[in-house]
Amino acid sequence: DVSILTIEDGIFEVKSTAGDTHLGGEDFDNRMVNHFVEEFKRKHKKDISQNKRAVRRLRTACE
Repeated sequence: DVSILTIEDGIFEVKSTAGDTHLGGEDFDNRMVNHFVEEFKRKHKKDISQNKRAVRRLRTACE
């Protein structure tokens, strides 16, 4: 989402907001996790996608 704000005397006022309400932080986290799983596979010739602990740690780092 994108928002246009004005800030005057320390008061934030939203002027306009637009975006895709079905696209959120989890979508970006998933893309990052998938990217780094593939990057790890490319660099180390090892697939960590089935290692629940490794994926959980990677997801935490991506968040």
